[in-house]
This record gives sequence, C-alpha cells and structure tokens, in this order.
Amino acid sequence: MPVRKATIQEHVRRAVTEAGPSDRPVVTVYGISGPSPLAMAFLSSVWIFFVDTYFVTYTRHGLLFHRAGKLSGRPKELVLSLPHDQARPLVSDVRTGSLWSSFRFRMPGREKPTRLNVNRVWRNELDHLLRLLATQPAGS
Repeated sequence: MPVRKATIQEHVRRAVTEAGPSDRPVVTVYGISGPSPLAMAFLSSVWIFFVDTYFVTYTRHGLLFHRAGKLSGRPKELVLSLPHDQARPLVSDVRTGSLWSSFRFRMPGREKPTRLNVNRVWRNELDHLLRLLATQPAGS
C-alpha cells in the first residue's frame, strides 16, 4: 500500500477521472468490508484475504465504489456508481469509534447491507462524506 495518504488520494483521483473525465473527487474514504478488523486481528493475519476493500468517493456527480488492491492499496475496477440522490438512503448504522468507525451500505443487488470499516486515519474524510450525503438537497 502506498505509504502516504496523499499518494493514495492521487491514485483514486486518476481512477475517478478514468471513470468519468469530467468528474472530480470531493472526498475519498478507504474501507474494509466485514466484521470489525480488531476482532478479526485476533484470529490471524490471513483475514484480509477474506474481505473486500473499497475506496468510496463522493464526486461532483455521484458516489463511486472502486475495489482496492489488498496488497497494493491502489484502486482497481469501478464496482458501483450511483447519483447522490440514490446513494443517500443506502447508508445506515453509522458507528464512530476511537480506532475503527463503520457504516453499512446497501449495495444494489445484494440481500444485506455491506459493513464498511474505516480506520481512524480516514476519520476526517468519513465525517466529511457522511455530512455531504446527509445534507445533499433532495433530487440532486
């Protein structure tokens, strides 16, 4: 994984531009699906191979989910793109913690919401993302 968060954000900016040349990221969050990483860490270090990792990016045009490389930490394929007004009601169960925070996102086509765990390194970006989704005007 790239050492600096700024480097990661630059990789995501490039991936967003590839997905939509006129789109620009506003805020990006790195999340790990599944149960709490703290609980999983007690089991062993192989748990990372059984979860999905995502970059969730709020852009000027919508909300994007890029799959993240587990070892490289770079954005891979775009797995979901939704307009802001469709994304907002899919967020639920926001929980903030001192080391890990989480929220659930109901991905279209999946029976249950996906829990995304966000490390404290990305906490400011998570707070910004959630504020943007909560305050977006109806019909945007």
